[in-house]
Formats: sequence, C-alpha cells, structure tokens
Amino acid sequence: MHLAVLNSNRMKTSSPVTESIKSCSEYAIRLKSFWSYAFAIFGIDMCKRGQESRKKRIVFIALAITQLFIFFHYISCLIYNFALESTVSGLSFYTGMLACICLSIFNLWTMNRRKVAMTKLLDESIFFLSGHPECTKCLWRYSLIPSIGLFAMTIAEASFSSVEVFTRDNAGIRNLTAMHLFKINFAIEYLYIARILISVEFIVSVLICMGFVNISVWFFNHMCHLVFYRFKHLNMKLEELLRSGKQLSSFDLAEYRAQHQLACQVTEELSCLWSPLIVVWMFGFILGLCFNMKALQVEFRALFLIAYLTDISRQLWLIVGLFKAASLVNVEAHKLAVKLVTFPISQLAFTDADKMEYYFNYLLLSERLVNTRIGINASGLFLLNASSFLSMAGTVLTYVIVLYQSH
Repeated sequence: MHLAVLNSNRMKTSSPVTESIKSCSEYAIRLKSFWSYAFAIFGIDMCKRGQESRKKRIVFIALAITQLFIFFHYISCLIYNFALESTVSGLSFYTGMLACICLSIFNLWTMNRRKVAMTKLLDESIFFLSGHPECTKCLWRYSLIPSIGLFAMTIAEASFSSVEVFTRDNAGIRNLTAMHLFKINFAIEYLYIARILISVEFIVSVLICMGFVNISVWFFNHMCHLVFYRFKHLNMKLEELLRSGKQLSSFDLAEYRAQHQLACQVTEELSCLWSPLIVVWMFGFILGLCFNMKALQVEFRALFLIAYLTDISRQLWLIVGLFKAASLVNVEAHKLAVKLVTFPISQLAFTDADKMEYYFNYLLLSERLVNTRIGINASGLFLLNASSFLSMAGTVLTYVIVLYQSH
C-alpha cells in the first residue's frame, strides 16, 4: 500500500517534467520540419545524410534553369532599352529586378552547397536548447509568423502587378510589350498573349526569386536567435550567482569561460557559413531599394504603385530583421562585461596556487568580454550591430538623394 502511494506521488510529480520534455520535443520537431519543408519547395534537401532525393534534385534544377532564363531575359531587356532610353528612371524597373534575380541565383547556389553544414548547425543549436521549452516555443512562433507575413507580401506584390497588366488598355499593353518583348507587334486580337506572357514571367520571378530570398534571410535570423538564446541562458546562470551574493569560485569562472568559448565558436561558425551571403544580401537590398525608390518618380497606376511600395516594405523588413537578429547576439555576448569586471573579489582563504588559478580565470574571462568583438560579421568586414546599421542607413539615404537628382 505504501509503495503504491509512493508510485502515485512520483507519477504526479514527474508528470509536469514529462509534459515539459514532450512540449520541448514537439516544438523542436516542428522547427526542424518547418525549415525542411520550406527549403524542400525550392528543391533544397536540408538533411545531414549526404543523400538527396531525385524529386528534390529535379525541382532544384528546374528552378535554377528558370531563374537563369529570367536573368538573361531581363538583362537583354536592360541592354535593349538602354540603347533606346538612357534615363535612370526608365531603367529602374529592370535594374531592381536584376538585383533581386542575381541575389536569388547566388543565394540558391550557396545554400545548396552548404546545406549539410547549415543543417548540422541547426540541429546542434536546437538540441542545445532541448531543456528550455519556452525558448523553442518562442523560436517556433518567430519562424512561422514572419515567414507567413513575408510570403503574404510576396503574393500581394505578384497579384497587384498581374492585375495591373490585365486591366491595362491596349495602348498601355503595347508600351509594356515594347519594353519586355522587344517591340513585338501584336495584333489587337492577340494582345491577350502579351498580357499572359508578361504576367506569368513577373509572377514566376517574384514567387521564385523573392520567395527564396525571403525564406533564406529569415532562416539566418532564426539561427541568430538560436545563438542569442545560448548566450542568454549562460548569462542568466551567471546573474543568478551574482544576485545570490555568493563568491564566484575558480570553477565557476572556468566553466563560464569554457561555455562562453563554445558559444563564440558557434557564432564564428555561423558567420563563416553565411558570410558571402550576408555581403551579397546587403548589396542586393541596397541596390534594389535605391532603384525602387527611384522608379517611384515615374507615374505609375495605383496597383503598380502599391506593388512597388510592398516590395520596398519587404526589403526594409528583411534588412531591419537581419541587423536586429545579429545585434541581439552581439549585445548578449557582452552583456555581463561591466558587472563581472566591477564585481568585488573577497579575500578568501585560498592557497597561493588557488589564488593564482582564480585570478587567472577571472582576468581571461574579463578580457574576453571587454576586449573581444563577438558577433556576426560580414566576411570579416564589419560586425552586424546597431552602429553598422546606422552607417548603412546613412549610405542608402545619400545614394537615394543622388538618384532622385539624376535623370
């Protein structure tokens, strides 16, 4: 009877723990499945097996060929229209689209080459947070909700543009045909063919190119948040010791420094895997924003104007999200530097050897937190933090003003 009561109590006390582990495992599985399915749409198999399904390989090749076809078509249109019209405003549409397509092609190639290493880093980072179900739940929401929002903006841009093309009069369609189809002269009864060709190409380019860039940038933001939570829990553990009033032991300092070093190695690995992409993303977004804003000088109809504003909002969202996620890592990695450096060290009854070990670990940890630049870097050029974001924003604003003054 007594054993039965004990077993019953044990089951009651262990049920919350079991539910917590189950909840954590559920959201961890959801996270992995979400990114696996998201990239599978574009033919990229996010797995560590080193084997790739034939179906996904066919999808990847088809999308790569489609993007290359769109790229060569738009660059041909740019050259053709440049020979007829040399104004910046008239060519802003093709320049902005070319920037997006080039960005997507390089993105697709790089992600496909590094998919195994990226997936391994994703699995290891999620496994590290396996004991914190509240974090995996927050990360699941952070991955799902913005991805749906970005996808909705992409769908809206494609829809507004296609509706604009189909509702144009014959004179407007002939103007678009002159720009997109090298002045092919369609008879009035066949202008619907031009409408279909122009709309389909634009919808495909938006959904494939912009859609893949959206999901890739947000995947990087998700990885930054995984690293951020790693630093955050490490800092929370040290803060609890500091608030308790206990003297940090040499073992505490050595353990914190070792765990901090592991988190820094993960941050460095994240930077190395995404460094070329980060630079290309920055350049592509800045170029696209500049020429999209320049294109607003042209008198567009309402639906085209909404499509342009949607695209500008989408790119601004991606840039701000990218810098914000990387900045969180940078801030959290240095958060306890001042507290640790100013923490009073009491004179304990240490032996000389123990004191030497204690001060050695303390100095090494303080040096790491104060004098080491920890964060996501763009190919070693600069750290992604608040100051670099303000510098980039100033540069974009300067070039937008220059483009608006040009003709």
